[in-house]
Amino acid sequence: MSFKSKKFHILSVDDTETNRLVIEKMLTNAGYQVTSAVSGVEAIALLTGDCKPDLILLDIMMPEVNGFETCRIIKNSKKSMANIPIIFLTAMSDIEGITNGFEVGGADYITKPFQKAELLARINTHLKLKHYQDQEIEQTQRELIYTIARITDVHSAETGNHIKRVSEYAKLLAILAGYDEEKSEIFNLAAAMHDVGKIGIPHKVLSKPGKLIDEELLIMRKHPEIGHDILSQSKRPLLRAAAIVAHQHHEKYDGSGYPRGLKGKQIHILGRITALADVFDALDTPRSYKKKWELHETMKLIQTESGKHFDPRLVDLMMKNFGKFRKIRDKFPD
Repeated sequence: MSFKSKKFHILSVDDTETNRLVIEKMLTNAGYQVTSAVSGVEAIALLTGDCKPDLILLDIMMPEVNGFETCRIIKNSKKSMANIPIIFLTAMSDIEGITNGFEVGGADYITKPFQKAELLARINTHLKLKHYQDQEIEQTQRELIYTIARITDVHSAETGNHIKRVSEYAKLLAILAGYDEEKSEIFNLAAAMHDVGKIGIPHKVLSKPGKLIDEELLIMRKHPEIGHDILSQSKRPLLRAAAIVAHQHHEKYDGSGYPRGLKGKQIHILGRITALADVFDALDTPRSYKKKWELHETMKLIQTESGKHFDPRLVDLMMKNFGKFRKIRDKFPD
């Protein structure tokens, strides 16, 4: 999402009601979403709950827990909270007070009484810095994910653009299911990692032409748990989503899948979407153990497996929007 199109959320913390109301009106009129807190204690409670602001405006002189201590607690907390930029709003103008603010992790300070233009300019600057830093991190994660996925594909002798197609199919299904662009991108990236567990499966099993014997099938069926074990060690939301995909993309809607035999909505939506995207692409491309299916045969099987292998709602969405899936298929040929 571009900087201009994103609606940013600001947490304003001040024990004086007049100040809170002035700031809230000023920021709301400037297009920001605003949450207000009357104390450092309330601010920390909001942050440990569902409040996920992009920036915090923090008064210093407050009862119970002052702004410096509030900032220190936030910056020593979990990483998602600690990375939020904090601008101090203060009547203090002495060097010692300003230095204390930077030492506890503040990004900037504005001396009261402040000018509207200055406040909005400082906020805009720090939001831009945070936005571009986040984009850089996301881009690095994206490149690492596709690199690992490609390594997995080389090891398992998959077709060239399998990962890209499955990822794009998953994103399209997420959008059709009602998820916004930002969340649908998580489906895209997480789906790219669905077969990462195959890195732990012997190449002779992965590339064997023809049907696997029972012993080989048991080995192959370990890859969802291997992938989950690899990815679930991370605390990153994206990699944790990928861990769900790796673990559940072979579960079936009727409970006959593996590794846990989950049924219906026991299977996470990430797993249900990736399962459909993966099978569609697997049938539509040649593999070491099979020829490519004709497109009408693939679609007939997917319809037949609605409510058995696949979530019926997702199958319905795919059928009603099949032209969009075909465009992705044609855009990323092997």
